[in-house]
Amino acid sequence: MTSEDVERGTDVGREAAAGSRPAEAQHLVLTDDEKTVLDFLVLCRTARTVAQVCAGAGLGRKQAVDSLDSLRAKGLVTRFNTLVASYAARFPGVEV
Repeated sequence: MTSEDVERGTDVGREAAAGSRPAEAQHLVLTDDEKTVLDFLVLCRTARTVAQVCAGAGLGRKQAVDSLDSLRAKGLVTRFNTLVASYAARFPGVEV
């Protein structure tokens, strides 16, 4: 980052990070169920079990599990391997 970048307020790190992500990660398409689950997890701010996701998001178990699996594949949700598996929203691009 040069002094010109600082004066202009250019965030070179953010631009470089955005440019280094695969194209599919920059334009994710989510289903309505995925949006509902992700919104619920973001609002919770802590990990939730599948049963809690079902109750909080108002979805059936299969819908919730399918959405969680898809969101994990897209890098938007992480799974904690605890006694009872739990899930939490994560920031895209942040390695866990």
